[in-house]
Amino acid sequence: MPRVVTTHGKPRSEKAFSSWFAEAAVAAGIAGKSAHGLRKSRAMALAEAGATAHQIAAWTGHESLSEVQRYSKAADRKRILSSTDQEQKLETSKTQNGNRGANA
Repeated sequence: MPRVVTTHGKPRSEKAFSSWFAEAAVAAGIAGKSAHGLRKSRAMALAEAGATAHQIAAWTGHESLSEVQRYSKAADRKRILSSTDQEQKLETSKTQNGNRGANA
């Protein structure tokens, strides 16, 4: 929960913070950005750079590591899928349960 206060010193609700942030982004000339979207982008960038779940949580303020692990899993998948050409060209050998096995 953001710790941002109103002009009267009262804490903003999560919904009010989101609205306030969106308006501030438009005023700054960066329309189409949300607080959640920027938080998610930062979490993904950290995960892709190899940060641990605890490091990501510290930066983004997540209280639950299970939420942060989503970003880590997505980064791991992206890293695997963008592996080297040599890894992508590896032949998958068939097992005995497959078509080429001795007992097939």
